[in-house]
Amino acid sequence: MKSIGRLTLKIGLVVVGLPMFGMQNSARAAEITLLCAGALETWMHEVIPKFQKTSGHTVKPTFAVINAITERVRKGDVADLAIVSPQQWDDLRKEGKLDPVIRFVIAKVGFGVFVKEGAAKPDISSAEALKRTLLNARAVAVFAPGTLGPTAIYVTRLFDGLGISSDLQPKLKYAVSGAMPGRPTAAALFDLVAMGDAEVGVAMVSEILAAPGVQLAGPVSADLQSFTSYATVIPASAKEPAAAKAFIDFLASSEAVSILKSKGLEPGWGESRANQD
Repeated sequence: MKSIGRLTLKIGLVVVGLPMFGMQNSARAAEITLLCAGALETWMHEVIPKFQKTSGHTVKPTFAVINAITERVRKGDVADLAIVSPQQWDDLRKEGKLDPVIRFVIAKVGFGVFVKEGAAKPDISSAEALKRTLLNARAVAVFAPGTLGPTAIYVTRLFDGLGISSDLQPKLKYAVSGAMPGRPTAAALFDLVAMGDAEVGVAMVSEILAAPGVQLAGPVSADLQSFTSYATVIPASAKEPAAAKAFIDFLASSEAVSILKSKGLEPGWGESRANQD
C-alpha cells in the first residue's frame, strides 16, 4: 500500500507539473517584430518557420526597401530586429538608434538581367555584350525616377557607366508604385517584362529567381557587378532583444546559410563591431 501511495503521489506531481511547464515555456516565448529587406524575402519565408519550430518564438515580418526601413528605425517605430545596409547601420549607430554591440552581416546579393519566362536568353557575358543587348531591346524595364532602393541606384549607375543613358531614354518603361492594385513596386518591375511591355530588365538576382513570369538571363559580368550587403539592427526601442539575438544566431547557422544560397544570395561577412569615432 505504501508503494502504491508513493506511486500515486509521483504521478500526481507529474500531472500537476505539466501545466506549470507549459506556462513557463509560454512565458519565455516572444513575438519578434522584423523589418526586413525585400531582397531577403524568399529566404525569410523558409527560415522563419524553422526558427519558430525550434525556438518557440514567433517572427512577424514586414518587407520593404532598406532606405524605408532605416527611416522607420530612425523615427523609433516599434521593431525588435531590422535589416539594413552596413553603411545605414553605421549611420544609425552614430545617431544612437540601435544596440551598438550586435551587428551581423548576414547576406549579400548581386544584380542580374532578366527576360520573360521561356524567351531566349541574351548575351550579357561582358560589358560590351550587355550594352548591345540593352540597345537592341525594344523596351527596357526600370524603376521610375526617385524610387528608393539599391536597384534603382545601381541601374542608373550602370547605364551611365556603359555610356547609353541618353540612347535608352526613349525605350525605358517605368515601374511605379500602385500601377497595379495590391502589387508592390518591385513586382511591377517584373510584370513589365512578364506581360511583354518590355523585353529586358535588371534587378537583384534573389528577386529575379522568386518573381513569376520571368527568368534569370544571368548575373551582370564581374567588371560591372555590385553587391548589396545586409546587416542586422537591434533598435534601441526593441522590446524583445534577446529573442532577436537568438534569431540572428539562427540565421548564421549552417542550415540557414544552405537555404540562403539556394535563393540566389551569398553569405555575408559575419559578426563585426562598428568603428568607434
